[in-house]
Amino acid sequence: MATHGWGKAAPLEDWLFAEGYRFDFFQAVALLEARAPGTRSLGEGAEPTAEAVRLRATLDLAFPEADIAKARRPELPGAQPELTVNFLSLAGALGPLPAPFAELAYQRAARGDLSIRDFLDIFHHRLLSILYRSRRRHRIGLGITSPEQDDAARYLYALLGLGLPSLRDRLGEVSDRALLHPAGLLAREVRSMAGLEALLRHHLDVPVEGTPLTGAWHPIEPSDQTRIGPRGTNRRLGREAILGRRAWDQEAAFELVVGPLPLVQYLRLLPAGDMLGPLCTLTRFYAGEMLSFTVLLRLRAEEAPAARLGRRHGALLGYTAWLGGSRKGRPIVEKRLGGLALRGAAARRSE
Repeated sequence: MATHGWGKAAPLEDWLFAEGYRFDFFQAVALLEARAPGTRSLGEGAEPTAEAVRLRATLDLAFPEADIAKARRPELPGAQPELTVNFLSLAGALGPLPAPFAELAYQRAARGDLSIRDFLDIFHHRLLSILYRSRRRHRIGLGITSPEQDDAARYLYALLGLGLPSLRDRLGEVSDRALLHPAGLLAREVRSMAGLEALLRHHLDVPVEGTPLTGAWHPIEPSDQTRIGPRGTNRRLGREAILGRRAWDQEAAFELVVGPLPLVQYLRLLPAGDMLGPLCTLTRFYAGEMLSFTVLLRLRAEEAPAARLGRRHGALLGYTAWLGGSRKGRPIVEKRLGGLALRGAAARRSE
């Protein structure tokens, strides 16, 4: 069964003031605070008139049927809307005050004497504000600030190693806010290929599979190279003698296989596109600087365009230039990126 009011064309604000009893108290307060972004949040200041909404509690002696009794729109520009609730009242059916006093307050309010009600509402507003603050502290969705600026975001940034403001905004096109959703993955001390795949799939929305232990060559420092002759160094066989100026390390690199891709995403992942930089940045942030990696782009064969000459929509030599006609039915087209292409993309995106 559909939720009540799902097909209404009226603004949510009008619906709240017309049928406030259908709203949850905490959600109604959050909506009213979002309606007045320049005001202070409930319970955080010493002046209630500077807050987004004035809270009252009903004096009715009947048992309530909803959290909210009514929501009243402000009569003057700049005035506060009022929200009257059916709970946490000092008087009334569920209040702690003696029944004779509750009946007196109710009868005087019914005759138009609101002095007792207004006096009790001083305490009602504060009590309800504290209740809302305590709920909002543990319910992120009730906050009125941007998600990356609330307390929960600060805690998550600290887990990611970005707790200090001086460490923020260093990832180029990858915003710090984009790291909050996978914070549980990024905060783990042990990094895995499955974690990197999940991170890139979520952020780039493309198929990604990693191949670990693809290996890479490491240059050997001149002081560690073997030299023969009277003044030779590092020449004891089986101990320190090394042939060549570089050494192979099977654990030094991995490869990311991205695709199969449609042509649009394939072009965006080329060095001149806007997706290769974020891919390199996120990979470096997750895997660290010690490991090298390459990217293997896989383009769907039916998406491969025929090579054409010209400045506009011309073929890119080495990227989108293929000999022959249609590649439909042929194996998937692959392009491996590494070294200078990846470093150049990461450098451009971090500027």
